[in-house]
Amino acid sequence: MKNIQTRSTLFFGIFILLFSAGCTEDFEEINQNPNFPEQAASELLLPGVLRQMAYNWGNQGWEEGFTVVQYGARLQFTSGDRYNWSPTDNPYFDAYDSMRDIENIIRDNKDNPDGDNYYGVALIVKSWIYSYLTDAYGDVPYSDAIKGLSDDNITPPFTPQEEIYDGMLADLKAANGLLTGANNISGDILYGGDVLKWRKFANSLRLRLLMRISEVDQAKAIAGMNEIANDLATYPIFEGNADAAVLQWNSDNPQPKYDTRSGSFDEVRLSLTLETRLKALNDRRLIVYAQPTSNSEKGIHSDNLDDYVGMPNGLDDAKALSYSPTGNPDESGSNFISRLGVLLTCRACDVENASPTASQTIIMDYAELQFIFAEARERNLISVGEADAYYENGIRASFSYYLDRIIAGGWSEIANDLQDFDLDAYLAQPAVAYTGSADEKLEKVALQKWIALFYTGFEAWSDWRRTGIPAIVPGADAANGGNVPVRFQYPNEVKSTNEANYEAAVSRQGADGLNTKLWWDVD
Repeated sequence: MKNIQTRSTLFFGIFILLFSAGCTEDFEEINQNPNFPEQAASELLLPGVLRQMAYNWGNQGWEEGFTVVQYGARLQFTSGDRYNWSPTDNPYFDAYDSMRDIENIIRDNKDNPDGDNYYGVALIVKSWIYSYLTDAYGDVPYSDAIKGLSDDNITPPFTPQEEIYDGMLADLKAANGLLTGANNISGDILYGGDVLKWRKFANSLRLRLLMRISEVDQAKAIAGMNEIANDLATYPIFEGNADAAVLQWNSDNPQPKYDTRSGSFDEVRLSLTLETRLKALNDRRLIVYAQPTSNSEKGIHSDNLDDYVGMPNGLDDAKALSYSPTGNPDESGSNFISRLGVLLTCRACDVENASPTASQTIIMDYAELQFIFAEARERNLISVGEADAYYENGIRASFSYYLDRIIAGGWSEIANDLQDFDLDAYLAQPAVAYTGSADEKLEKVALQKWIALFYTGFEAWSDWRRTGIPAIVPGADAANGGNVPVRFQYPNEVKSTNEANYEAAVSRQGADGLNTKLWWDVD
């Protein structure tokens, strides 16, 4: 795992600032300047939070989000791919940076009848950020977090994950009820102020979280899922790709990998696992997720899937750099292994084809929701709809989404290939068709969901931790006892500055190690 630069100095600086804030009670009154506002308006805070956390989510998708579930494999600097992970402050500090602004939006709008929409949006974003945070670490400060200035509490206790989930689910339900007025949300770079789409996101995200806890608290999951599924008029959900929670980047704020150095981009290549699974299904999404090898001289697209070649995960640096897909030493190295897809490519990698805007950051999309419903129906967690229809909708939605993004990027050869692909025949093949025993059907749902969750933060990792499918086989040189990590370790700064509460969390949750399962991870 690559650690973001150490932020100890900043962290201690924040603590000093928070401590000194309470030293003189009348300081703020004496020094207020009427010409400058004491707090930023909600419409100024919201876009910064969405941009910061979407960028973080996208970058996390590139790191552990790719390698741990084996969409990508590392060609260089392979320690992360070998599970040699260190304590990490990412996403910990970005999440709490953003939560300060979210709490300000909540504070400014909670008791303001004209602020219900901002209040509702803030509850949704808060729930998404905390779901990201707690699914990375487990127990984290929640109930008393972000109270350094208001309550002089700079060492908040860690809230048990079960209680965090209860809070998130309650906030998402409350947000759906708050977001009933006119579209008066300014600064909304996710949905352009569309209140109905925010409600759909709230209820769809709630379903994601309910599915997450369905193994550890099935009764709560069933009650919540059916409340939504049986009353879509009250609890609207994603109805198509147009409703998905995806952040659209622009030329001023390009997609996260656009400005990456070519060397950094080229460190991550197509995983042999993804290559093998997609080729086994003749799945043309491979031409979106990867590029032909440089040795094939086919540019960014080939009609022949044999020109797309992956490498094993979990090799040490020497073995990774010398890996040969054919076993021939003369056919080893980066020229014989596929880069990841042109949607993500960096400007320095390919000036002609790179796009700052074609790739969106997917927070949650319609395909994922349909796979949640397919699993829920197959497991009898809900009683409406048909599992096979949900399953097929999810597959079709994934193909449709990527076709639209490829068209947006102007890559006509790839677009034509996808448009010519016989999706009906793909769905009818035995390995894809919704047939077999209940367990076999659930395995198909999990596989297709895994394929569709490509570059969706580390959501595929969270889903794998819950289900254990599709299988992840650690690489030949894997550290961590050959075990796939199931959580991040807390940042070192947290251990040293909030030691008593950190120790209480570890005592309750288990060792602060990579193999300590989270509350909902009972697979």
